[in-house]
Amino acid sequence: MDEDVRRELEDLKTMVLAWKESYIKMARENGGGEYLVEEYNSEIEEFVFPYVYKIMKLGGMEMEDLEVFIRFCQHQTLELREALIEMGAILVEKEENDA
Repeated sequence: MDEDVRRELEDLKTMVLAWKESYIKMARENGGGEYLVEEYNSEIEEFVFPYVYKIMKLGGMEMEDLEVFIRFCQHQTLELREALIEMGAILVEKEENDA
Protein backbone atom coordinates (compact mmCIF):
# COMPACT_ATOMS: atom_id res chain seq x y z
CA MET A 1 0.00 0.00 0.00
CA ASP A 2 1.44 3.35 -0.93
CA GLU A 3 1.99 6.10 1.61
CA ASP A 4 -0.81 8.34 0.29
CA VAL A 5 -3.34 5.52 0.70
CA ARG A 6 -1.99 4.74 4.17
CA ARG A 7 -2.47 8.39 5.18
CA GLU A 8 -5.96 8.40 3.66
CA LEU A 9 -6.92 5.34 5.71
CA GLU A 10 -5.54 6.95 8.86
CA ASP A 11 -7.65 10.05 8.12
CA LEU A 12 -10.71 7.83 7.68
CA LYS A 13 -9.98 6.09 10.99
CA THR A 14 -9.73 9.49 12.67
CA MET A 15 -13.09 10.45 11.18
CA VAL A 16 -14.72 7.19 12.34
CA LEU A 17 -13.35 7.76 15.86
CA ALA A 18 -14.63 11.35 15.86
CA TRP A 19 -18.08 10.15 14.83
CA LYS A 20 -18.02 7.64 17.69
CA GLU A 21 -17.22 10.39 20.19
CA SER A 22 -20.00 12.50 18.71
CA TYR A 23 -22.51 9.68 19.23
CA ILE A 24 -21.34 9.21 22.82
CA LYS A 25 -21.80 12.95 23.38
CA MET A 26 -25.31 12.78 21.86
CA ALA A 27 -26.22 9.96 24.23
CA ARG A 28 -24.92 11.93 27.24
CA GLU A 29 -26.84 15.07 26.28
CA ASN A 30 -30.05 13.64 24.85
CA GLY A 31 -30.25 10.06 25.98
CA GLY A 32 -30.28 7.47 23.32
CA GLY A 33 -30.29 3.84 22.73
CA GLU A 34 -29.58 1.09 20.30
CA TYR A 35 -30.66 3.35 17.43
CA LEU A 36 -27.49 5.42 17.95
CA VAL A 37 -25.38 2.33 17.34
CA GLU A 38 -27.43 1.53 14.24
CA GLU A 39 -27.05 5.10 12.95
CA TYR A 40 -23.30 5.05 13.55
CA ASN A 41 -22.94 1.75 11.73
CA SER A 42 -25.12 3.03 8.87
CA GLU A 43 -22.96 6.13 8.48
CA ILE A 44 -19.86 4.00 8.19
CA GLU A 45 -21.51 1.67 5.69
CA GLU A 46 -22.93 4.52 3.62
CA PHE A 47 -20.03 6.97 3.55
CA VAL A 48 -16.81 5.14 4.43
CA PHE A 49 -17.06 1.61 3.04
CA PRO A 50 -17.86 2.58 -0.58
CA TYR A 51 -14.86 4.92 -0.60
CA VAL A 52 -12.53 2.26 0.78
CA TYR A 53 -13.87 -0.37 -1.64
CA LYS A 54 -13.15 2.02 -4.50
CA ILE A 55 -9.56 2.50 -3.29
CA MET A 56 -9.15 -1.28 -3.32
CA LYS A 57 -10.74 -1.70 -6.77
CA LEU A 58 -8.39 0.95 -8.17
CA GLY A 59 -5.44 -1.04 -6.83
CA GLY A 60 -4.58 1.24 -3.94
CA MET A 61 -4.81 -1.51 -1.35
CA GLU A 62 -5.07 -5.28 -1.05
CA MET A 63 -8.08 -7.26 0.16
CA GLU A 64 -6.22 -7.96 3.41
CA ASP A 65 -5.88 -4.21 4.05
CA LEU A 66 -9.58 -3.76 3.36
CA GLU A 67 -10.45 -6.54 5.81
CA VAL A 68 -8.28 -4.96 8.51
CA PHE A 69 -10.00 -1.62 7.98
CA ILE A 70 -13.48 -3.17 8.08
CA ARG A 71 -12.61 -5.00 11.33
CA PHE A 72 -11.43 -1.68 12.79
CA CYS A 73 -14.79 -0.10 11.95
CA GLN A 74 -16.74 -3.05 13.34
CA HIS A 75 -14.72 -2.84 16.54
CA GLN A 76 -15.57 0.85 16.88
CA THR A 77 -19.27 0.01 16.53
CA LEU A 78 -18.94 -2.58 19.31
CA GLU A 79 -17.06 -0.09 21.48
CA LEU A 80 -19.81 2.49 20.97
CA ARG A 81 -22.43 -0.03 22.02
CA GLU A 82 -20.42 -0.97 25.13
CA ALA A 83 -19.96 2.71 26.03
CA LEU A 84 -23.70 3.33 25.72
CA ILE A 85 -24.44 0.26 27.85
CA GLU A 86 -22.05 1.53 30.54
CA MET A 87 -23.78 4.94 30.45
CA GLY A 88 -27.17 3.29 30.80
CA ALA A 89 -28.28 4.54 27.38
CA ILE A 90 -28.83 0.93 26.32
CA LEU A 91 -30.44 -1.45 28.75
CA VAL A 92 -29.34 -5.04 28.59
CA GLU A 93 -31.44 -7.75 30.15
CA LYS A 94 -29.46 -10.01 32.42
CA GLU A 95 -29.75 -13.71 31.85
CA GLU A 96 -30.83 -15.92 34.73
CA ASN A 97 -27.25 -17.18 35.11
CA ASP A 98 -26.04 -13.60 35.63
CA ALA A 99 -28.59 -12.79 38.36
